[in-house]
Amino acid sequence: MYQQLLAALNSEVSGAAAKGLVARISQWHRIQASPMYREAAEWVDATLRGYGLASEVERFPAREGARAWAEPMFQEWWCDEATLDLLEPGASNPQPPTPNSPTPSHWRRLADYRAVPLSLLPRSAPAAGEYELVVVEGGDRPEHYDGLDVRGKIVLTRSMPMSVHQQAIEQRGAAGLIFDGMRSVPEVCPPGDLPDEIQYASWWWWGGEARAFGFALSPRAGAELRRAAERARRRGESLRLRARVRSHFADGTIETVSALIPGATDEQVLVTAHLCHPAPFANDNASGAAAAMEAARALSALIESGALPRPRRGIRFVWMPEMTGTYAYLAAHEADLPRTVAGLNLDMVGEDQEQTGSSWLLIRTSDALPSFAAPLLEALREGYFGQAHTFNGQGDFPLFRHAVVPFSNGSDHYILGDPSVGVPTPMLIQWPDRFYHTTADTLDKVSPQSLARAAALAATYAYFVASAGAPEAGWLARELNYRFEVRLARKLQSASTAALGGAAPGGPDWDRRVAFRLDRHEAALDSLRRIDPAFDPRPWRAQAGAVAAAAWARASDVLAGWRVPERAELGAAEAVLVPARRYRGPISLQPYLRGLPPDERAEARAMIRRHGEFMDLPSDVALFWADGRRSLAEILDLTELETDVRDPAGLVAYFRLLARLELVDLR
Repeated sequence: MYQQLLAALNSEVSGAAAKGLVARISQWHRIQASPMYREAAEWVDATLRGYGLASEVERFPAREGARAWAEPMFQEWWCDEATLDLLEPGASNPQPPTPNSPTPSHWRRLADYRAVPLSLLPRSAPAAGEYELVVVEGGDRPEHYDGLDVRGKIVLTRSMPMSVHQQAIEQRGAAGLIFDGMRSVPEVCPPGDLPDEIQYASWWWWGGEARAFGFALSPRAGAELRRAAERARRRGESLRLRARVRSHFADGTIETVSALIPGATDEQVLVTAHLCHPAPFANDNASGAAAAMEAARALSALIESGALPRPRRGIRFVWMPEMTGTYAYLAAHEADLPRTVAGLNLDMVGEDQEQTGSSWLLIRTSDALPSFAAPLLEALREGYFGQAHTFNGQGDFPLFRHAVVPFSNGSDHYILGDPSVGVPTPMLIQWPDRFYHTTADTLDKVSPQSLARAAALAATYAYFVASAGAPEAGWLARELNYRFEVRLARKLQSASTAALGGAAPGGPDWDRRVAFRLDRHEAALDSLRRIDPAFDPRPWRAQAGAVAAAAWARASDVLAGWRVPERAELGAAEAVLVPARRYRGPISLQPYLRGLPPDERAEARAMIRRHGEFMDLPSDVALFWADGRRSLAEILDLTELETDVRDPAGLVAYFRLLARLELVDLR
């Protein structure tokens, strides 16, 4: 059904050309809603037009108070220059450096925005002056400031700036911040790795905040500054820093680039890749943007040459600022949502796996929006598995690490795949990445082979869905049932093995799990009517039901006896509450917490910390299941069945907070 299509696109795409696109995109400091991002977007648009594609740049308001659905927007920001200098201890009567003269010998330069853009926190406020340095361990709790006076000073911290902002800037009047933290991903980037790189951190201003400036240093530079501060403290002195930031805020626009390969109908398939992120970031996400550009070029070339017939549905490619741009674009194109059959998101797809330690992941869609989309992408991806052969030639295997994993948030696919938006969108991503969100995410970490594979797969998926009809729906029904059978059997066998070893499986009873998986699979079969309205799912549903019954029969002698004696439940009054969403799309809580009185804001943030596991992925999933008809009791069960997290108190607190913020109604 797809081998010839995949082969044609493999021959057409160029990984080397795509890496050239990454090189061009990564030179821009692509901060959301900035002139630098705009330049990159306009270059993408011009390049697509050069390929012969119908492309356009769309502009949406970037100002405080503007919203796309429930997502708040913010002002444009840009910076001309910014420097941070340390007065060397022992210097007497120093004169501060002037903008156009060399730094005097008694001042040591710590950061220079023009040389390393990431050394200045994006959206830093203007500054010009000398400041005392105060080292704060942590910074997000009041007790972290015991015995410290930070008013009018610069705080040095390893905590993310926005987590420190309320305590350091707003409540205690600090002038600015220096961040020297570095995240660790134990599998590929253990603590202490990358000592000379800078971790990406940023300010975010939605309106009414006390704005501040901030710089970022490498862990090694930060450690040296901490030692100098400790030596000064022992002498009864303090370190002095000179900060100069020439930055600007203004009401402006946020841009998306959209290119359409027209089809015979008004239906469409959507391919997205976020274009934003600081320089020099290459894999995140210049690689996804470049792969989408090469996929669009290759499809357009093959269709225009007649090698591929024009598809039944259009194929639309969108490049946007991550999250914010997706909200803005979709809110402006709501009429297109019912006509959008499926989507695909490309994020960080160019990694050289040997350097980054990554695996090529296919992120499935949420169970709240079942679809054929992810199983189709799984099947297409396996077209790359015959890249090497055993000694006797009787078996083949891929030469890259790969996996299919459950739904997760964190990129634009989770906005599209929210049932209130209704575009089932799997994601291709490489993860983990040793150099993620650091100045080491550079062009030399990008693999042309990874880019070519991602571009060809994205193009194959988009064209397949765009052209699909009755034959494709029939093949997909077989494919869905096959993958359902394999996945269910593997899950039950794994649970049986654990149970026979004495490890009682927690969570929902296994007969309920099987029933849930069957229900979601049957809904995915129903989705095939999106590509063939005449498709009859009933025989395929019956086949899947028989498969589920047989699988459970093989495992029930072990798993039926494992019952969880006590399960946390909602109170009677809370169980019957029905949340009704006021807006499409997931909810970003942090901008809205500022509208609460200080005591309520502190209580809300304490709740988020207290229910940290639930407030990560499960809270988004719970919102997905809120369709205006399901009760909190139903949503609690469904969220647990999808995520294996059950937190009744967290669920109620979350929806009560959303109601307090007027983002949902609780009926």
